[in-house]
Amino acid sequence: MSRFNLYLLLITTVIAILSSTSKSIRFELESGNTKCIAEDIKSNSMTVGKYSIVNPHDGQPLPDSYKLTVRVTSSYGNNYHHSELVESGQFAFTASEAGDYMACFWAADHKPAVTLNIDFDWKTGVAAKDWTNVAKKGSVDVFYYEGNEAVEFKASLGLGLVDRSEEILLLRFLWKTEADTDSSTCHLLFHNTTLLSDVMELELKKMYDTVISVQEEMNYLREREEEMQDLNTSTNVKMAWLSFLSIVVCLSVAGLQVWHLKTFFQKKKLI
Repeated sequence: MSRFNLYLLLITTVIAILSSTSKSIRFELESGNTKCIAEDIKSNSMTVGKYSIVNPHDGQPLPDSYKLTVRVTSSYGNNYHHSELVESGQFAFTASEAGDYMACFWAADHKPAVTLNIDFDWKTGVAAKDWTNVAKKGSVDVFYYEGNEAVEFKASLGLGLVDRSEEILLLRFLWKTEADTDSSTCHLLFHNTTLLSDVMELELKKMYDTVISVQEEMNYLREREEEMQDLNTSTNVKMAWLSFLSIVVCLSVAGLQVWHLKTFFQKKKLI
């Protein structure tokens, strides 16, 4: 495999990894109803959420009836976000307590009833980290040939990790004609070889943070497991004492009944 093909394969792989989008959910909510979504978040973990009502008519403003009230609370009842009668919004906070956090959506009541489609994206932990300030900047000079003349230009487009207003990376493969798109007749000359290493360094940082996050999650799960084991042991001990006391009470009642019957029969001179 030629050096160019190796470069092409490596760059394509990096871009595919970096351009992966975050997963979000879309759900329906009828006016006058409430829907809640829970997320288990450990303490000192960053969380970011975005929500918006999907416009059923592109290019037109949302109807007045398309309004949401959103509240985010912890399992202890603490309020972390509250917005009333909005079309979209976002929240970000660092969880001060571990447990289930609840995001509740309430659609304003309206007659006749309408059904809202809501996009909701909720990230926690390393997925919520802003990599914009982490990414380094570089540039690539791209050449393509038309006849005997070489035309040089710079592309400025973001990777989704950096500000688009900056002149950053751009890997754009140009062909002389549309017919050439199925061939590999493109020429790339890297005048700034640090770009690829910067991108790889950023990806390694993301992988490192992901590994740290997984380790913290495993430690958190281990702590929860120990708590559950302690709770299970405590419950078993309590149930053992309860069973023992139940047996003692039953034997005491049985003995009392035998004594009462014996006394009764003796008084009646039956025994």
